[in-house]
Amino acid sequence: MSFLRRIITKISGTPTKMVLVVRADLKLSKGKTGSQCAHAAVICYHRTLDRHPDLCSTWFAQGQPKIVLKVDSLTELKELQKAAKAQGIVAEAVRDAGRTEIEAGTTTVLGIGPDDKEKIDSIVKHLKLL
Repeated sequence: MSFLRRIITKISGTPTKMVLVVRADLKLSKGKTGSQCAHAAVICYHRTLDRHPDLCSTWFAQGQPKIVLKVDSLTELKELQKAAKAQGIVAEAVRDAGRTEIEAGTTTVLGIGPDDKEKIDSIVKHLKLL
């Protein structure tokens, strides 16, 4: 199969996405939130690339769709992580280094995916945008 045909197949395949879930209770600055979300996206991409390289290729070819949502507590974040992992979806939490705004080791963001959009939506559909 030609390179172009592989790309077209991936683009038209099952929709994929990644979700970044931010702890709103921490009241992080915009810059800190962006940085923590970037960490989560990179970590999740690498974990998925190791386990499901074709899924990563599809997600990448579809434009790397991402959405940023919020929760109000660490407990909510952990519940989402558990639910995602139970479905075999990559779900990685970011813990801050503690050099700027918050204490070292504080869990700030949960990255979920990339994976099938419907699978991820079944876990996060009740959450609001950040």
